[in-house]
Amino acid sequence: MNSEPSLAKIGAVLSGQCGGHVLAYHLSNNHASRVQALEGVVEYSYNSLIKNSHLNQDQGEDEMSVSVVEQLKLLGIQASHDTQTRGHCDVHVEGVDHFLWIGEAKIHRDYAWLEDGFKQLSTRYATGGYGQDHGEIIIYCRVQDGAAVLREWQKRLGKAFEDVEFIEDVIDTRLWFRTRHNCENSGLPFYIRHRLL
Repeated sequence: MNSEPSLAKIGAVLSGQCGGHVLAYHLSNNHASRVQALEGVVEYSYNSLIKNSHLNQDQGEDEMSVSVVEQLKLLGIQASHDTQTRGHCDVHVEGVDHFLWIGEAKIHRDYAWLEDGFKQLSTRYATGGYGQDHGEIIIYCRVQDGAAVLREWQKRLGKAFEDVEFIEDVIDTRLWFRTRHNCENSGLPFYIRHRLL
């Protein structure tokens, strides 16, 4: 009788924990499950930044993004900062089968700055190719009522980019929403999660 735990048992024990998302990322056999697992992993990194926001108020976008990247690397995820993919990407994650996920980070100082980040991600960095159709706008927010900031960003984004479709909104519970638009580079759908920290 084999007393070694199976991957299914390990996965069940780690379910809902960072380790469960990491295991799901490394064992995923398609891009959709890989994106879902990666988003689960980065949530733990983001929550670490949020819990320690009193210590990182003076850090810039690069310092905060490097913190996210270093945590991902410790979990065996091929992540990097300032990697050249049609521009300098803040959080760049590569994986098997041509997987690419790009996060563009902005400290919220005004909505034009967030719009610049959206343009960078959606028109320059995003390839929109196979396994490369998801990214994230990471909004480091240093004002009160972050949900109001995110709602205003959502409203302004819809006005500035009429081709953007809002497909998921959990601002009131998770502080993010998701959009879809046709990638300028490929002409194929590209999905962006707009996550406020």
